[in-house]
Amino acid sequence: MDPDEEQPPGPGDEPDDDQPGPPWLPPDDRLWRHPSEVRVNPATTRQVEAAGILGVWARRVELRIWFLGLVAGVVGALVCAAILVATGAVGTQPTVLTENTTATMAATPAATRGQSGATAVLPQVEPSVVGLSVNGAQGVETGSGIIVSTTDQYCYVLTDSSLFQEAGANSQVQVVSNSGQTKAGYLVGSDSSAGIAVVRVVFLPLNSQSTVDLGSVANIETGEEVYSVGSPFMAGSSNGSYFADGYIIDTSSYLQPVNGASDAMFSMLVADISVDTSAYGGALVDAAGDVIGITNPVTGPLARTGLTYVTPIDTAMADVSSMIKYGKPAPHPWFGVLQANDVSLTGQHASASGVVQVDTVASGSPAAKAGIADSDVITSMGGKSTSSVGELISWLADAKPGQVVSVDWLHNGKSRQADITLGDQPASASPS
Repeated sequence: MDPDEEQPPGPGDEPDDDQPGPPWLPPDDRLWRHPSEVRVNPATTRQVEAAGILGVWARRVELRIWFLGLVAGVVGALVCAAILVATGAVGTQPTVLTENTTATMAATPAATRGQSGATAVLPQVEPSVVGLSVNGAQGVETGSGIIVSTTDQYCYVLTDSSLFQEAGANSQVQVVSNSGQTKAGYLVGSDSSAGIAVVRVVFLPLNSQSTVDLGSVANIETGEEVYSVGSPFMAGSSNGSYFADGYIIDTSSYLQPVNGASDAMFSMLVADISVDTSAYGGALVDAAGDVIGITNPVTGPLARTGLTYVTPIDTAMADVSSMIKYGKPAPHPWFGVLQANDVSLTGQHASASGVVQVDTVASGSPAAKAGIADSDVITSMGGKSTSSVGELISWLADAKPGQVVSVDWLHNGKSRQADITLGDQPASASPS
């Protein structure tokens, strides 16, 4: 509208006396409103606010419905895919994971790389392994040991007896913990027939010291993978390796006394594993990280490169308990089987899962007196099946001299049975 044109009369304007004005258009049909026409209507305001709230609520409901629809669609797709895979309609391919081996490889001995259980075994056992230095009349001997018990303020270390063979009664013992703490140790006792010794030491705080998890040779199998773990401190001083891997050979061996030793060694297991001299006395561990024996250095006719003789942990712990309590080794029962192997039966006796074949029987032993001979097969002792050399050794570790045991065996394929009284283990024995 041109500004010079006459404005239409508005509300409140006086009408022209000469001429009546035209009727007003409804306010909603005009582009302008007189101020008097603009009033706040409370009812209308509440309706607008309510409409706004309802709009927000409606939008939220809409979003929830959309989200639920999306979730339902995903779940439906997954269920459909599972049904297709289960019915074979869709082929499956294994997921291939790759990693940067250079960036993630732990700083472990080279022998552990690529071994299935080694990387798990080492950190599990290593905190309980210690180094020992024995200064005696013939010089200094070094080796390893494991903490097997803590009582009061003391840690009890199991190691091999050869460390003290030349040291004499007044030897000085230094023990180095895995954390590098060095303390004076005290020899509690040794048993050369089992190839073990026990040392007492105080490491503070005591609760910071770890004891190993002990297993049993009763469950060991021929060819089972094993690991030797020694002290890294002792290995470092000789540029040796404190870790090695190998496997069990199915032979129980009797070792005659050599180099002036007074006692033979009985019921030693054999492992195809090369152990550094600094690691002797340390742990022989199975794939689960349980200690099944103590490694021993061996000289004489039975010593072989790459072979290590092992004191079964069952035999060793019977000694440890006796030494801590009485200060002397436990009395060992004497059965009389010097050499034996694990075998499987065939023919009419094939129902037995495994048995022990006798290679050598000691002359005059309880076994020999009962009629057990070389090449016979022992099937049970004390009413329990004897399926392996390890099981036989474990059974004898819990037995006592003078105990009567029922033994079943095969002689030339014929079943035999006798009640045999176990004797006291001699210093040495001779094959029958």
